[in-house]
Amino acid sequence: MPSQLKEKPTIERLVKDRPQFHVKPDGSPVSWAVNVDVVRFIYENVKPDMATLETGSGHSTVAFALAGARHIAVTPSEPEGRKILKYCADIGIQPHIRFLHEQSDLILPRSDEIPPELDFVFIDGAHYFPVPCIDFHYTAPRLKVGGIMGVDDIFMPSVRILYDFLCAEDDWELVRQIRDTAFFRQRRKRNSQSSDPWATQGINKAFWQRKLKRERSRWRWAVRLPIRILKNPRRYLGRRGQA
Repeated sequence: MPSQLKEKPTIERLVKDRPQFHVKPDGSPVSWAVNVDVVRFIYENVKPDMATLETGSGHSTVAFALAGARHIAVTPSEPEGRKILKYCADIGIQPHIRFLHEQSDLILPRSDEIPPELDFVFIDGAHYFPVPCIDFHYTAPRLKVGGIMGVDDIFMPSVRILYDFLCAEDDWELVRQIRDTAFFRQRRKRNSQSSDPWATQGINKAFWQRKLKRERSRWRWAVRLPIRILKNPRRYLGRRGQA
C-alpha cells in the first residue's frame, strides 16, 4: 500500500504549538512572540520565493519559512536560530532561512548577503533608540514599490517615531494595524532633488508651515513698519517724532 504524502504544515500549526524560542534573564525558556494575527498576516501576504528580511527572530521567522520565502533573519542570538531551525525540521519543512548573527545596526550597513531588492521587511529587533530607525534606513531603499514594511511595538516611544513618520508620508500606506504591530505598503520611491528634503516630509509638515507663517509675519511687519511710523510717529519714535 503506497505511503501517504504528509501535508505541508500551515500557519495554524505554529499558532497551536507556540514554541518557545527565547529565554528570560534567568535562562528559562519563554515565548515573546508577536500576536497570532501578525504571523497570520505575514503568512498570507508572503508568496513562495519572495525575498524577505526581518530584524529579530521568533514565530515571525517560522511564518516566513512556512510561506516559502527566501528569508534573512538578523539577530545576535545564535541559540534562537538553532531552535527555530530545529522546530522547522520537527514539523517537516526545509526553510530557506539565513541567519545573520549580529546587531542589525552594525551588519545592515555592510553586509553583502542582503538582496538588493526585498519584497517584505519586518522590523522587530533591538528596540532602543535609534536602532528601529536605523533598521528602516538600511532596508527601505531595498524594498520594492508595493512591498510591505512591518513595524512591531509601535507604542514604545523609541519605535513610535518611526510609526509616526510612516503614517505621515504619502510614500507609505498603512495596510493594517494589529494591536501594537503595523504594516505599511510602499507606494512609491521618494525622488527628491534636494540634498536635505526635510521640508517635504510629512512628519515635518506642521513645523514647516509654522516656520513659513512666522517668516511671512516678520516680512509683513517689516514692510508695514514705515507706514505705521508715518501714521503714528509718536508711538514708534517717541519725542524724536514730535515737531
